[in-house]
Amino acid sequence: MKKTTRNLIIVAVCVAALGGTAAALSFSNGGSSSSSSSSSSNIELVSKKSQDIASMQVENKKGSYTLVPVSNKLSASSSGSSSGTADVTYTVKELSGVPVNTSETGSVVKNGFSLAATRNLGTVSSLGDYGLDDPQATVKVTFKDGSTFNYKIGSTTATDTSAYYMCGLDSNAVYIVTIDSGLLEDAKYFVNKEILSISSSEGNNDFTSIKLSGTNYPQAVQIAKKGNYLRITAPQAYEMDYSNSSSLESQLAGLTASSVEAVNPDAKALASYGLDKPCAVCEFTVNKGSYKISAGKKDGSYYVMLDGSNVVYGVSQDSVSAWADSGLFGLREKIILTELTSDVKSVTVTSGSTVDVLNVTRKEKTSSKSSSSGSTPEYTYTVTGNNGKKLNYDSGFTSFYNKVSATEILEDASEKPSGSPALTLEYTYFDSSNKDKVEFYDTGDRRYTVVLNGNVFGKVTVDDINTIKSETSSVEGG
Repeated sequence: MKKTTRNLIIVAVCVAALGGTAAALSFSNGGSSSSSSSSSSNIELVSKKSQDIASMQVENKKGSYTLVPVSNKLSASSSGSSSGTADVTYTVKELSGVPVNTSETGSVVKNGFSLAATRNLGTVSSLGDYGLDDPQATVKVTFKDGSTFNYKIGSTTATDTSAYYMCGLDSNAVYIVTIDSGLLEDAKYFVNKEILSISSSEGNNDFTSIKLSGTNYPQAVQIAKKGNYLRITAPQAYEMDYSNSSSLESQLAGLTASSVEAVNPDAKALASYGLDKPCAVCEFTVNKGSYKISAGKKDGSYYVMLDGSNVVYGVSQDSVSAWADSGLFGLREKIILTELTSDVKSVTVTSGSTVDVLNVTRKEKTSSKSSSSGSTPEYTYTVTGNNGKKLNYDSGFTSFYNKVSATEILEDASEKPSGSPALTLEYTYFDSSNKDKVEFYDTGDRRYTVVLNGNVFGKVTVDDINTIKSETSSVEGG
């Protein structure tokens, strides 16, 4: 049943015309009666407004809840005066401290005391024939003037599963109505499923720090903004994989649940959802605001909780995978070095007793020197190999460097190997005093462990080693 089908939750209010039944559903401000077994597209019964409601109690097969109004004064007019008009929304009494979807509560309230029915069946001899002896829902509406509007919802009609039988609590007068689906749900139905919705007036969210812990992160991973980009700073410094970094920010900025599993769970409930020992905990700062979200057990979907909201949500794995599933290896850059070709001043390749040295020189173009101040200078490049042999920069060195620098690790590694490296690459740069040293150690099973500047980086395959050797021979051969 779609909640947008709002028309018509009704009760036999004017029961006096239905065989003298007690006027339990009549209202002091009046109502209209209808004769037995009449049929109409719109049978008006009661004249009330949603703003008149003091409370609405619902009990059904799934549980019970009470809707109550919350008045918020509207802002003052442009002239500076306030009209005193209140913007009335509705919350769930049993969900105190829990984010409530006021659109859902407003819909149920509006339809829950609706003033029309599609058909009046009149007084019946057996309420059981209409599912009203054991109703699907019992509704008790109390208005601010003290009057009440009490009824029950039975089974669906035989010809229309969107239509229900209903009658007053103390009446055998039966009507056919269409109801809001929220009347047949429990209090969790009204919990706001929008967990995270973060945006910046400047357009881009400014993430400054992210900390990941939990069982999927044996060592906590710390990510911090360095310059314009996020970088991994602990347990070891790494560049971040750009695609995963983008997904991480996107998933933390917006997250909507597919279900609400529990409200105000106790310790036993938290353990059943795996939230006593979360697989991932993400604490982050964005736009100067701080957040914490935890992911528990994965059971087709993930169970998550947002700090400050005592609700267990069910979310799809795809919506949290960037931080709940990735682990350190998934988040980090897999390419060993990411420097631009034009920044490289020299590359030294050592394989056993064979040493190849490629030296690059550059010269600023005359047109670049005469250009306006502040522009990026342009250069021409030349390269020499062993014994000062002149090589081709564009088709030789550039091809060599692009293929070698594209080497990616296949898997993670933690232990630094002993012995001597099978292959070593050493880099220097034009505009930086930094130097990089990449060592490849044969660790068996066609795998080589990569050590970057003294730190274990990961593992590559023997095919990668052969490619580097082949490209070195190719560039040196001219």
